This record gives sequence, structure tokens and C-alpha cells, in this order.
Amino acid sequence: MKRLVRLFPLILAPAVLASCEGKPFEQEDFLHYLFPNPWDALAIFLAFIILLLVVFYFAYKPVKKLIKQRKDYVEGKIKNAEQRELDAEQKVKAAEKQIVASRQEAMEIVEQAKEDALKEKERIALEAKTLREEEVKKAKEQIAQEIEASKDEVHKEIVSVALDASKKVLSREVNSKDNEKLIDDFIKDLDDK
Repeated sequence: MKRLVRLFPLILAPAVLASCEGKPFEQEDFLHYLFPNPWDALAIFLAFIILLLVVFYFAYKPVKKLIKQRKDYVEGKIKNAEQRELDAEQKVKAAEKQIVASRQEAMEIVEQAKEDALKEKERIALEAKTLREEEVKKAKEQIAQEIEASKDEVHKEIVSVALDASKKVLSREVNSKDNEKLIDDFIKDLDDK
């Protein structure tokens, strides 16, 4: 409304010029044209007010309503975009937290796998050591058995040779008691050496 008051002289100027009917100004008529007939001025003013009311009712209100609707639409879109941005940020934060948790879980799985592998390595090493000790023990037992078998065989061989030697030396038949005594003495001599 303040704009209309400021624009009033500019709006009234064409009306004053129209009232001079295209005749050139003369000095005595200048005041008459500057201040026209009050009734004409009042009619022009009333016509102008009616024109303003018609324009206000048919143009300004609908345009203002459309501008308000557009403003509400734009504000709604902005709020919607802001909400979507907040939702996206929350989802990004949640995804980052999930990534961190997944990495932590993966590291824990790797650590657990390392521990399990170390335990399995120790178990296999212990089994191998036990198996090696068993093999060594079996080998020692087998060697001991073979040594005993060899001793028995050597003993028999020696007995046989000793009997043959004693027969020749004594040139007679040796009884079994004498034979055992001679063999034992001979074996003792061999063991001492």
C-alpha cells in the first residue's frame, strides 16, 4: 500500500495530460491543468481505486496465492531434501560402523585362525615326536632282539666249535656236564675281553 501512495503522482500525471486534450499548454491554463476540476479529479481517483481493487482481487490475490503455493512447494522440497540428506548421512554412519565391526570381526577370525593353526602345529609336532620316539624305541628293541639273536647264534656257533675243539684236544668223548662247564668258562673269557 505504501508503494501505491508513492506511485500516486506518477499514475495521476497521465490523467492530467489526458485532460488537456492534446492542446499545447498556455501559461494561464497551466494552473488549471495542474489542479483540474475537483470533480473530475475525484472521478479519476475513484476510477483508479476501482481499477486497483479489480486488479487486486482478480490478479494480485491469485498471483499471491500461486506464489505462496510455489513457496510452500519449494520449502517442502527443501525440507524433504534435507531429511533425505540426514537419512543418507545416518545410513553412511551406520554403514561405516558396520564396516568397522566387520573389520574387527575379520581380525578376530584371523587371530583365532592363527591360534588354531599354532595349536594344530604344536599337536602335529607332539604327535611326530611321539611317533619318532616310538619308532626309535621299536628300532632299539629290534636291535636288542637282533643282538640277542646274534649272541645266541654266536653262542651256538662257539659251543659247536668248542665241542669240536675239545673232542680233538681231548680225543675222547666229553660228557654233557663237562661240556657245559667248558662252554661257560669260554664265554666268560670272551665277555671279559
